[in-house]
Amino acid sequence: MHRLCGCALSGSCLVVSLMMCASAHAQSTYFRFSDLDLRDPHVFINQAPFGCVDVTEIAVNPEIQESIQNDGDGDGLLDSSTLVEFLPLDQSLSANLFDSGRADCTAPLASSACGPINASAIAGTATLQTSGTCLAAEPGSVVHVYSPAITQSTSPCFASPVGTIALDLGGIPAQLSGAQIAATFVNNPATNLANGLLRGFISEVDANNTIIPATVPVIGGRALSSLLPGGTGNCAGFSDKDVRAGVPGWWIYLNYVAPKPGVDNFFDGFANGFEP
Repeated sequence: MHRLCGCALSGSCLVVSLMMCASAHAQSTYFRFSDLDLRDPHVFINQAPFGCVDVTEIAVNPEIQESIQNDGDGDGLLDSSTLVEFLPLDQSLSANLFDSGRADCTAPLASSACGPINASAIAGTATLQTSGTCLAAEPGSVVHVYSPAITQSTSPCFASPVGTIALDLGGIPAQLSGAQIAATFVNNPATNLANGLLRGFISEVDANNTIIPATVPVIGGRALSSLLPGGTGNCAGFSDKDVRAGVPGWWIYLNYVAPKPGVDNFFDGFANGFEP
């Protein structure tokens, strides 16, 4: 829920809430993930008769895009929508108030209208830079040579504060600690976020206890750790395992792009009842 939209929608509070939320929309700048791709580590499974197969580009990333771009369950909403919000965006400053998280966005994608963020993931103050790199791979982490490689977020860019993100990677649940979001601004004022990078850490214990739902094609029913190089039972002949503060696990890196939806779409979404 948007921080300015917290009162119960009843009686006179409804009027106040409508005014405050409309004001928040007017003052904020939103971007929606339109593409999200796992870059490191890749997902490997032992698939007879082919042996050990990297299914990242043939199964995992396509499932992520399917959930971002389509309404698979027919409820009128895109299955997975993540918004990045600046309150407001001022690219002349070195810091902006920031929020990110899940939202309800209507289908189809071409005319999607979004309500406000209803489940914040990372909120606080984002750091903006006019030179250099805002976010890259964690120094000292194991980064295997995959293709495409991890794209860094370079200036003009922002980096979010550190937080915890619960992801649904096309049916693969993952809760990442020490997580950050960053991207390069396209234009000023920005119309798009490019070179988007989302990184975070999952411990080996948590990956062992995370079971992929059986309904997920190809990889369903397996422990997340068994899909990642270095995990118990993984077939890859190398390890991508990292250590964070003495805890073994994996740094997860995803690249994204996020265009700015039309302002009218956001007000339409609010007017149509997409406020939680």
